[in-house]
Amino acid sequence: MRWACSVCGEEHEGLPLDWSYDSPSYWEGPRHEEDVLTADICSWTDDVGERSYFIRGVLHVPVPELNDSLRYGIWSSLSQQSFDRVLELWDAPARTEEPPYFGWLSNSLPGYPETLNLKTDVVTADLDLRPRIVLHDGDHPMIREQQEGITVDRLLDLVGPRLHEIALDR
Repeated sequence: MRWACSVCGEEHEGLPLDWSYDSPSYWEGPRHEEDVLTADICSWTDDVGERSYFIRGVLHVPVPELNDSLRYGIWSSLSQQSFDRVLELWDAPARTEEPPYFGWLSNSLPGYPETLNLKTDVVTADLDLRPRIVLHDGDHPMIREQQEGITVDRLLDLVGPRLHEIALDR
């Protein structure tokens, strides 16, 4: 699919539907020896000695016109109990039978009002897939768009600026 970019005015080929974050927004700052950040999990101790736990999952925003979705690889917080359970079942097929884990969205997503701390459910998936991140009901544009989907025009509004942001960072 070719599309005209609202940022640079040029035509681009293909729609990048996958965007990801390497860490939760809170990862910045000095780290302790026991702090962990992998492609899938994260935990650290803050300055007052409290431990925080996170898991990376995928938040889908349907794009019905494309019969596809915009996919954000984002982080959600977890309680210590939920984090321990996720690790216990990491390689077990039974993890798909687990009820969702409660969390808080832990990344700021461009194109929306602040998304940090939106309530989430972390739904574990098959062993070869990251968990799904499902937002709780509420009054936020991202919640509405995850539930109802977005148009291709809205997708382009989200993708165009992000493509150029990444290009400028290189």
